[in-house]
Amino acid sequence: MKKEKKIAIFGGNGFISSWLVNLLKADHNIVTFDIQKKFSDYDPHRTAKMLNFRKGLLGDTRQYKGDVRDFKQVEQFINKEKPEIIVFLASIPFANFPDKMEQFSVEASGMVNVLKVNEKLNARIVYMSSLFAIGHFDHAVAESTPLAPFTHYGIGKAACEHLIRSFSNSYGIIRTTSVYGAGDVNNRVPQIIIENALIGKGNLRVNKAAWLDFTYVKDLVEGIKKVMFYTGNGVFNISGGRAMTLVDFANAVEASTGKKLKYDVHAVKDRGRRGSLSNDKARLVLGWEPKFNLLSGVKDTISIYKKSLKF
Repeated sequence: MKKEKKIAIFGGNGFISSWLVNLLKADHNIVTFDIQKKFSDYDPHRTAKMLNFRKGLLGDTRQYKGDVRDFKQVEQFINKEKPEIIVFLASIPFANFPDKMEQFSVEASGMVNVLKVNEKLNARIVYMSSLFAIGHFDHAVAESTPLAPFTHYGIGKAACEHLIRSFSNSYGIIRTTSVYGAGDVNNRVPQIIIENALIGKGNLRVNKAAWLDFTYVKDLVEGIKKVMFYTGNGVFNISGGRAMTLVDFANAVEASTGKKLKYDVHAVKDRGRRGSLSNDKARLVLGWEPKFNLLSGVKDTISIYKKSLKF
């Protein structure tokens, strides 16, 4: 059976992109381009499990190893594959990554390279931005909220949004936040809470001051798909739509595992102020909505950890 679309995914072997490939691969011709490098200090044994799990999600998708900052590599890849849709997920997704210039260059230099090569091809560009492009906020924000990033990560995301609007004829920009699910190796707090519950490891310190709009990875990739095949240009918040605390997340893990977690609650305002990403536009324009609430998303994640990852 002929595949419908040729789709190239930059950063295509990562956590979110592996789930996206899994969603698309039956109906579309997918190729990935990825540096295939881990940027966190996540446990090597667990990393091997996660990467093997991702390998299953990727299936027999053709994979290129390369650096998005290298123009020649990007040019050769795009000109050879000639995709109809380019999804840009390449990123170093840490708010406090120590090498700020490396982090920024992956976003900005990588996007400049893709846009330059795409001038003749004119493929649709779909970009994964972030809540961090917006900056501080204490309430629910919509897509029209002005961008005022304060971290290098957020500055890179905001810069790419402006580049895409200026140099792409067909585009979709996605803002998301606090993504969780099986297959992550970036040592995010939700991942740490889930894994500590499953292996019964030590005490945790949970910061109740941080408000997070938790987004389940399966909901996110469904939203990305909607944006990919939307015929217009625009920015869309793909999110859970409701800010909660890490204590709420811990409670959902306890309810899903039947285990009482050992954790100390503290309140430290050590991060940017965050609220909810309103997803009303995605609901109305794309016909997308999250299928999972926090409890059902955590339950599904834990089920995958047990069945596929053998935790």
